[in-house]
Amino acid sequence: MSNRSLAAAPRSAKERPLVTPRQAAWCFAPLILAFVVQDRFTLAVLALAGVQAFFVASWDLLGGVSGQVSLGHALPFGTGAYAAMLLSGWSRWPPAAAVAGGALAGAAAAALQGRLGAHLSRLSLALLTLATAEAARELSGMLELTSQEGTLVGGEGGVPGVLFPWNEATAARIIAAALAVGLIALLRVARSNLGLAMRTVREDDRGAAASGINVVRVRVAAFALAGGVAGLAGGFAAGLVGRATPSMLSLEASLFVLAAAGVGGLGTVIGPATAGYALTAVLQWLDLSGPVRLTIYAVLVIAVGLAAPEGVISIRGLGRWDRWRIRRA
Repeated sequence: MSNRSLAAAPRSAKERPLVTPRQAAWCFAPLILAFVVQDRFTLAVLALAGVQAFFVASWDLLGGVSGQVSLGHALPFGTGAYAAMLLSGWSRWPPAAAVAGGALAGAAAAALQGRLGAHLSRLSLALLTLATAEAARELSGMLELTSQEGTLVGGEGGVPGVLFPWNEATAARIIAAALAVGLIALLRVARSNLGLAMRTVREDDRGAAASGINVVRVRVAAFALAGGVAGLAGGFAAGLVGRATPSMLSLEASLFVLAAAGVGGLGTVIGPATAGYALTAVLQWLDLSGPVRLTIYAVLVIAVGLAAPEGVISIRGLGRWDRWRIRRA
């Protein structure tokens, strides 16, 4: 079956909508929570949890829906953070434009990863993404810039910038609103013809190529879309802490999304986002050190891989809607 015939396949009258009411309700739950909560510390935790949920959902589009496991998803996340801070701090762009620039930078960085690894095996692709992210982290630590005021910034201290007013409630609500819109968009992409092509390539890339699907183009598109969302999340994260730092490109960030997506159930979008949201909130409340968090992520990845490969959070009907369409195709 060609791309044209696949795109033109008639929809069944009983086919489920692109986003179900239950899915939409969860997407807006963090926004409702951000309006209900009044405590400043809790609002700050919810804002960070929303950013991380966005980040995890972006990885799930790539690793769960498309089946391309990236160990370096911190690259588009950190790239988006640095781009947003540079645009807001040095170029004086408005916050919305700076965050959009971060999304574009994240998409470009991830598309480069996808293009370089389009013909590699899954293991080689995972190693390539890890290497590119680690290389970017080292380079960001050597980055030094002079501001308009003559101040030298960069290195391990990162690049400062201002996106949000110092108001926890405003930040939490802006991020929760962006998360709701972003999750609905990701769900629609996952159930679109492009999402079907991603799943088809994931299940059998040779069969997909034989049916007329451009496998390389689909893989690069998955990287670019996931990278754009990750870059957007990175811009929001940098806005919360007031700077972009090399730690945003670290292995810890990449391992976090892998652990949360595994717990939530790969390919469901909502499940990984839920796990990322909850895991971030718990760890922020516990205020654990970096090495302890990294150990927790590693243990979760191992435990989920051995005991619950379908995910710990069971949300029936989320993210597995296209299997029958793949068989039809």
